[in-house]
Amino acid sequence: MTETFVFRGLYAVSVTRMSSPTDEIIQLTNDDATSSKAHAISRGYWKDKYIRYFCSSPSHKTPEINRGYFIRTTAFRAIAISFIKLYTLNPDASPLKDDNLNLTINQKTSVVDALHDNLHYVFETGRFHLLSFDLRRSVQDLLDVLCSTVNGAGCSKSCPTLFLAECVLVYMSPEASCQLIKGLSVNFPRASFLHYEQVGILFLKTHFHGIFFCPYPDVSNKLSLDTNSKSVYSLYSNPVLSTIQVNMSDSFGSIMIKNFRARSCELPGLNACHSLATQEERFFKAGWKKAKGWTINQVYKMLPSSTRYRVEHLELLDDLEVTMQLFDHYCILLATNDEIICPDEQLKESLATIE
Repeated sequence: MTETFVFRGLYAVSVTRMSSPTDEIIQLTNDDATSSKAHAISRGYWKDKYIRYFCSSPSHKTPEINRGYFIRTTAFRAIAISFIKLYTLNPDASPLKDDNLNLTINQKTSVVDALHDNLHYVFETGRFHLLSFDLRRSVQDLLDVLCSTVNGAGCSKSCPTLFLAECVLVYMSPEASCQLIKGLSVNFPRASFLHYEQVGILFLKTHFHGIFFCPYPDVSNKLSLDTNSKSVYSLYSNPVLSTIQVNMSDSFGSIMIKNFRARSCELPGLNACHSLATQEERFFKAGWKKAKGWTINQVYKMLPSSTRYRVEHLELLDDLEVTMQLFDHYCILLATNDEIICPDEQLKESLATIE
C-alpha cells in the first residue's frame, strides 16, 4: 500500500452556487479571520511568511483579539504537528489534501495562478488536493468526495485521520452537525477531531489524513461588558471558579450573539455551546470514544511561562477582566476514536515546547 499524508481543509457551509446571501456572509467571515491573523503576525505573535499572499493590508485589531488568535492558532498547530509525529514515519513521501469552500478556493488559487492555469474548484498535485464541499450535504456525499479513487481524494477510512474545524459546527443546524460528526466517527475508526468554537463555561509507518474545516467570524473589537455588575466581580474574586458555569445567554454571551446577528450571521448550532460539558457530550453521543474540551484561558495557562511572558510584553491589555471573559467564551476540544491518543496529555505535551 502506498503511504500517504493527507491534509484537508473544508470550510463549513457553502455550495458551488451560493444558495443564499447568508451563506456568502458566513464565508466572508473567513476574510475577517485571515485579516485578524495577519495583524497578529505583524505584531510579532507568531511567524508566517505566506500570510502576505492572502492578506496584504490587515485591519487593526485590539490586543485581546491578537492574543486570542495566537492561542488558538498555536494550539491547532501544536496538536496537528503532534499528530503527524505520532503517526508519520516518512512525512516527505506524503501528499497533502485540502478541501475548501469555493469562495476560499478562489483566493487560494489566485495565489498560485502564476504557476498553474485552469484552477477552478478543484486543485490537485502529487502532494496537495484542494476540494470544495458543503458540509450540510449527506455524509455519504462527503465520503464520496474524500474517499473515491475516481472523482475524490482517495482517502482510506482505515488510516488515522485528523479533522480540524474552527467555528464551523455553530453555523450548521444541530441535525446537520450531528450527522456530520457521527458519520465521521462511524466511518473513520482511527480519527481525531480538533474543534474550536464558542462555549459558555467559566474556568473551569502509516498514513495520516488531516481534514480542515474553517470559516469563522471575528468577535468585534468593540465588545464591552458592564464590569460594575456583581457577577463579573464575583467571577474573578472566587477561588473556586471551576464550579461556576454560565451559558451563552449570560450578559457577555448575549453581547457576542448580538454582534454576530448584526453581521447577519445566525448561529443555529449555539445550543451545543452552553458549556464544555455540552460540547463534549455532542461528540460522545455521536460515537466518539474520548472527548476533552478546554477554554482558551485554560489553553493559555498550559503554554510555557517564557512564551506567556513574550506574548504579554508584545501589547498591553486594556482590560484583563474583559479579556478573560472573552477567552472563557471560546474553547478548543479534541475528540478521538484512537486508543493511543489521550486528549488531555496530547494538548499539554503539544504546548509544552511552544516558544
